[in-house]
Amino acid sequence: MVFSKRRIEVTSLALLLASSASGFVHVSNSNSHSIFTTPSSLSMAQNDDANFVSVTSIMPSTRKAFLASIITSTAATAATFSNANAAEEEEGFASIAARAANMAKLAETREEERKQGIAAASSDPRTIYDFTLPVRGDDIPLMNLLQQEFTTTEISTPVPAPVQSPVVNDDGTESVAAPALAPITKSDAKVKAILVVNMKQDDPIARKNIPELISLASKFGRTGEFAVICSPSDQGYFEPDTSALIRLKLASEYGYGINPATIITDKVNLLGSGAHPFWRYIEGTCRAPSGLGRIQGNFEKFLVDGRSGRAVRRYPRKYQPFDIADDIDAIMKGKQLPPAGANWKEEWRDSDKDSERDVYRFQKGLNVFDQ
Repeated sequence: MVFSKRRIEVTSLALLLASSASGFVHVSNSNSHSIFTTPSSLSMAQNDDANFVSVTSIMPSTRKAFLASIITSTAATAATFSNANAAEEEEGFASIAARAANMAKLAETREEERKQGIAAASSDPRTIYDFTLPVRGDDIPLMNLLQQEFTTTEISTPVPAPVQSPVVNDDGTESVAAPALAPITKSDAKVKAILVVNMKQDDPIARKNIPELISLASKFGRTGEFAVICSPSDQGYFEPDTSALIRLKLASEYGYGINPATIITDKVNLLGSGAHPFWRYIEGTCRAPSGLGRIQGNFEKFLVDGRSGRAVRRYPRKYQPFDIADDIDAIMKGKQLPPAGANWKEEWRDSDKDSERDVYRFQKGLNVFDQ
């Protein structure tokens, strides 16, 4: 912008000088002296020989020489402006480079902080059983909310005895002592898999997600080995209903809550300084594939191993509950978690895009982040 402005100034100066040149007229005296002067000064020059001589002494003798002087002065001025502009451009480039270096350093610092946060979260010794959730105005421990029970079974396994010398019996025969049996205990949980969901009852995708969550609870929760916990929130666009009214609507419209395996909490905050400790914990210990901890929209889902009390996989907003069935089945049977479905990462990529434009995303200014 500075460069363009200076070029305009140089051009304006040249035009001004050229227009001044066109205002000069040629005047000659008897001694064949010629000058260029303005019409206003012509009478002065004719009436005052001294002035005339002084003017002719400082003015070029020909129009060509006068224009040459104008061009020379204009070129010198342009060169001055050009040198100043080049210096400013170099200074501007140096400033841009410095800012870019600072931004790169800041990005590296934030990336390092993110990695440290992930490492700290993964080493967090707490489990979901160390937290409570509000239900009907009371903070209820997760152990009680899930009616979780741990059983211990003793299994006897032969342990190889150390090498011993044979024992000589009274009848002269030799015998070796039998290996000892050491008791081994095995612990198991009544609720083996838990699906934790943040929900909004009037979100359009609730019409599909909630019935599928109820179906999963009916399929896997018949013996109390599986449970679904849904937490509504004011965040992720505004939730106008009270906790009691949300519970009534879900029961009347979907039948959610009738099955003991379907649990709904009171409204909680999920983000910001007022976020509920349970949600802050589960978001930090089970992150999105991009490393993001905070949730981006309604109906993100966390699959928790009931035996360890830790989340093992996280699913994006539009990932259908029916697609989680194989993961739930593996956790309940104590098997290794199978690879994520082919659409798992694709849905996460779509979720990242939706978080920028979807009205049900979590965005400051639209949602309540800090209370």
